[in-house]
Amino acid sequence: MNKPAGINPNPTVRQNTTEKRRLRFKFVFAAVIGLILVTSLTGCVPKAPHEHWVAALKKVNDLDFQEFVTTLSMNIQSDNPEKQKIYQIFNQVDIEIITKLDKEDRRFIFDFNLLYKGVNCGNLTLYSDLEKITVRSVFLGPIVYCFEWKDLQPLVQDYLDLQFKITDYFPLLLETDEKTWEQVKLAIYDFYTEYYQDKIAAGAKLVKLAVVENEQEKDITCRELVLNMDQDDFTPDEISRLLQSIFANPATHTLIKDKTTQFITIAKNNGDLATWPITEEQLIAFRDNIDHQIDLFLNRMAVAITPGTAATPTSITQMNGKMYIDQKGFWRSMLTKQIMHSTDPITGESTQFVMTMEQKLINPGQKPSFPDFLPWAAINIGQTSANEWEDLLKNISLNLFAQVMTNPLIQDIMQVITE
Repeated sequence: MNKPAGINPNPTVRQNTTEKRRLRFKFVFAAVIGLILVTSLTGCVPKAPHEHWVAALKKVNDLDFQEFVTTLSMNIQSDNPEKQKIYQIFNQVDIEIITKLDKEDRRFIFDFNLLYKGVNCGNLTLYSDLEKITVRSVFLGPIVYCFEWKDLQPLVQDYLDLQFKITDYFPLLLETDEKTWEQVKLAIYDFYTEYYQDKIAAGAKLVKLAVVENEQEKDITCRELVLNMDQDDFTPDEISRLLQSIFANPATHTLIKDKTTQFITIAKNNGDLATWPITEEQLIAFRDNIDHQIDLFLNRMAVAITPGTAATPTSITQMNGKMYIDQKGFWRSMLTKQIMHSTDPITGESTQFVMTMEQKLINPGQKPSFPDFLPWAAINIGQTSANEWEDLLKNISLNLFAQVMTNPLIQDIMQVITE
């Protein structure tokens, strides 16, 4: 028997396809509703560009190991041809700064290098840990100088007739109630969140950036943010607002009170307080009246940063930059250019100063390496006699004279001055 014309011989196929589409639509709809509910309940809303930046600052600041490389260059232009000669020398100067922080072992290093026409014409290395501070510089010669914190007590005793065992006070810096400290940091981040909200915009969605991880260079994908600021963003009112957000915060009051109490306890238990010109009662009175003391401090700072009736000779007119945040939420690089103008109130000479700064986060989360300052290769100035000091000062003077005679930067500056 023939089947009627126009009738689908497989009527269930279309029905199954339609049903699948309905199920798929219901699933997608349910997923969207679920995502909206989860987003609403958890507060996980997309961050604005300035919120991404503040979050990246906090994430890097919370790292136990931090390592940065900062480069600075300048360009100075003046109406005065004579001044421009010396400025032209400085325009060929680059500064490189390497900083490393190990919060676990309480170690820090600051390495400063001054490059002139690509040649290192000066350096300064400062290293610090819980035992000593070490200094090394080409201007001091090949000798490394160190000072052990324990040697400060004899010096204070000899010159000030006081007792001050500095190593016993390290807990003031290293031991802080986490809850209170987090509240203080939150006040700072809240200020910056408000401060940057109209100054940072989204740049290119994804940018390839060359970074250093595990001591090796690699390319990673980052989010780009664009910074634009003008002179209104650097007014005394903005500085005052920052101070208010920090010091007027109740958590800051609590932190200062706790630290003062801790300071009094250490000084009293050590017997240091008995040798000081200030009494325990005076320190307690200061602590108990800390709210008033902070108000006085803020008022004094407001007066200090408020410009007088005369026009300010130097003003920051513009600051632009780009920041890059990786997929883990760390800021990895930022490049800023700051332009300042200065007019001499007497001669009317105009000078423009442009400073370019680039800072990079190196090896995020990785324990940094520090140079070995061997004890036998360093001079402990805290245990150096008067006669030994005379010889050291002579050597330093001779080395400084040698630098004046051979350092390319100093030579060019001297030539311009004597012309």
